[in-house]
Amino acid sequence: MEIVKTIINEVEKFNESIKDALDSKNISNTGEAARSLYVDWGENWVKSIGIFYLEFLDTGRGPGKPPPIDPLIRWAQNKFGVDEVEAKSIAFAVAKKIAYLGTEIFMNKGQGIELAKKIITLRENLNDVVKESAKFQIKEKLNEFKLKFTKLKFGL
Repeated sequence: MEIVKTIINEVEKFNESIKDALDSKNISNTGEAARSLYVDWGENWVKSIGIFYLEFLDTGRGPGKPPPIDPLIRWAQNKFGVDEVEAKSIAFAVAKKIAYLGTEIFMNKGQGIELAKKIITLRENLNDVVKESAKFQIKEKLNEFKLKFTKLKFGL
């Protein structure tokens, strides 16, 4: 269980790095993406869970079909401080532009949350911490066996 706790800690750091990127690049001013991130785990697994459109905050959305309007309405209200009627008008205009050109993140590659780099860092960190945790646990077990052996050998 100690290794799972170590992995959970690393995945929580991973989520924090995504939140930091969202904040520092002012990508999602509704805060919905950051609030959606959490770590879930079971006996033998750990995963990071977030809102479905997190990948669009990384690579953007290409031209084609318009995006969902509701998140854009919330975005317009937060960004411009407007009422729902005006926010809907802004949201429809932005959706039309996204359908025609794609998002800013899509058009200006590398402006997203850089998820691929964060995943590589997570893998490297997990590799290191799991190795260290395993070494520590092995040493503890060996010390337990050594102590038992010593007690048996010397009748303690």
